[in-house]
Amino acid sequence: MTNNRWRLLAIPMEVRVSDQPAFILRRRDWRNSSLLLDLFTRDFGCIRVMARGARRSPASAPFQPFALLTVSWSGKQELKTLTGIEAIALPVDEKNYLALLYTNELISAMLPQQEANPDIFTSYLELLQCASLKIDEVGLRKFELELMRTLGYFPDITLDAQTGQPIQVDAYYQFVINSGFVACAESDRDSVSGNTVVAWAQGRYRNDAVLRLAKSVLRSTIDFNLHGKTLKSRDVTREMMKNK
Repeated sequence: MTNNRWRLLAIPMEVRVSDQPAFILRRRDWRNSSLLLDLFTRDFGCIRVMARGARRSPASAPFQPFALLTVSWSGKQELKTLTGIEAIALPVDEKNYLALLYTNELISAMLPQQEANPDIFTSYLELLQCASLKIDEVGLRKFELELMRTLGYFPDITLDAQTGQPIQVDAYYQFVINSGFVACAESDRDSVSGNTVVAWAQGRYRNDAVLRLAKSVLRSTIDFNLHGKTLKSRDVTREMMKNK
């Protein structure tokens, strides 16, 4: 009798959420007329919802990526049921689609399910608000850095990881994943000047050497923490560069 009572108490309660800011990260057809939507919400993180009959709806705009949504859902399982959706279209230029698809993939792959990340949500919104113009490499590097720092995957790059001393502009360093920069000889493989490291730590991206360093270090850090997952948008980019 006692065991049965506790089993009843353990049954999850249906959750109803209303008017939650969100973005669509990915959409897929589901059965005859519905959609599966991977959403990035402000207060509940990444969730998956089923939009019943969405493909029959003439108002398809709310189900497009790169729009700021207000959504409502219900359900007690991992897959929720969408109960309401409204969209505010953002002026995103088509030339930014690939960069934004990359950030969508990155968020989906890196963020834990149903765990709020409001700082990353704000960073993503700011990136979209710049998308009426060109999202340049600086914007992407800043977003990647914010993501890695928020998740705790990025070390302090203002200090030598071995000595704890500040990075010296007249010295040379190598980057060690999950540790940081360590002093090395100028002739060592992948050495970089302390001046470049300091410029990056201060957010000064105008120098090409800083952008190259940021791209290399962030790419290796992201790949390490993807644990073997691949990002399709990178493959698309490589193919486009081959065909140029």
